[in-house]
Amino acid sequence: MNNIIDFCKKHKIQVIGGAVATVLIIGIIVVAAVMSNKENVEVETEETTTVVETTTQEETTTAETESLPASKLTGEPVSEKIAKRRPVAVMINNISDSLPQYGIEKAGVIYECPVEGGITRLMALFDDYSKLNRIGSIRSCRIYYCYFALEWDAIYCHFGQSKYAVDFLHSGNIDNVSAYNAPSFYFQTSDRYAPHNTFINTKGVDGAIKALKYRRKYKDGYEGHFQFAEKENPIILSEGTAAKTIEIDYPHNHPVFQYDKSSGTYLRSQLGQKHIDKNTGHQLAFKNVLIQFVDTAIYPDGKSIDMTVTGKGEGYYITNGNAVKIKWSKSKKASGQTKYVNAETGEDIVLNQGKTFVCVVGNKTAVNISE
Repeated sequence: MNNIIDFCKKHKIQVIGGAVATVLIIGIIVVAAVMSNKENVEVETEETTTVVETTTQEETTTAETESLPASKLTGEPVSEKIAKRRPVAVMINNISDSLPQYGIEKAGVIYECPVEGGITRLMALFDDYSKLNRIGSIRSCRIYYCYFALEWDAIYCHFGQSKYAVDFLHSGNIDNVSAYNAPSFYFQTSDRYAPHNTFINTKGVDGAIKALKYRRKYKDGYEGHFQFAEKENPIILSEGTAAKTIEIDYPHNHPVFQYDKSSGTYLRSQLGQKHIDKNTGHQLAFKNVLIQFVDTAIYPDGKSIDMTVTGKGEGYYITNGNAVKIKWSKSKKASGQTKYVNAETGEDIVLNQGKTFVCVVGNKTAVNISE
């Protein structure tokens, strides 16, 4: 022990230096350990927080979607306001000089029927037409479009009319926005020549409905037109035939619907090119396609087409890459709804949720459905 004390006295500086060095080393080790633990705690806390926030957001979104009412046009969840709002049915010009069209991608249901000269017109049904600064171009009425609009309790927008539709338009049987009762709510553009340059927009539609004092909500007891499947249990039509390509032999535009497996929709083309909405630049796509064969005739003027959309007929329902034959029927009442049933089973046709395109064709018009 005395030897240790003597050593320390003789080597005092070295001993003190060694002690200080030892203390510093121990301090560094302790600080490093603390910092290491602190970093681990922060990482774990951040990861835990992120997981909790993500889960909460997903659960909230799902809950909100499930609580929303369904659109009567598409069967998809929409706001309470849209679910209760009467749709507007807008006559859309479909001749080549009128293209591209504006606003039609937002339509939940579109009807296509022939008119004079081998051309077709579209009737686009909107329950949500908000934030559209241009819809159209818009053309004149044909009476069979009135019948389809009434099936949806819709407000019918057109600019002009066939002389064979005048009496019905003035009968009080259909709420319509037209050149004779609300011309100031339409507008003409300079980028097209007449009569392909007439349009309407969100403000115009709302303004006309207000000015004409039309009812804004569905009539009491109206439950909708189409029946829709649950999204979790879609219609497959496994008993049907393959339907990857649909070709309709309308003489002017020759539309084609091509099934896109990745989206589960039918992409529409016409006039040899994609059918595009100019507002969005998107190609029109539809979850369901209905083809309805009808009898046709020519009015006494020798050119106007009459299509018999009441009575009975045949057709196809096409979705998810398959097609089945259907039968349709509609009472003589203009506002009666067209009923579609499976031709084999007689069961009501149930559509998948999403947009629907209805092709109304003459019984002699060729329709090709293929793989």
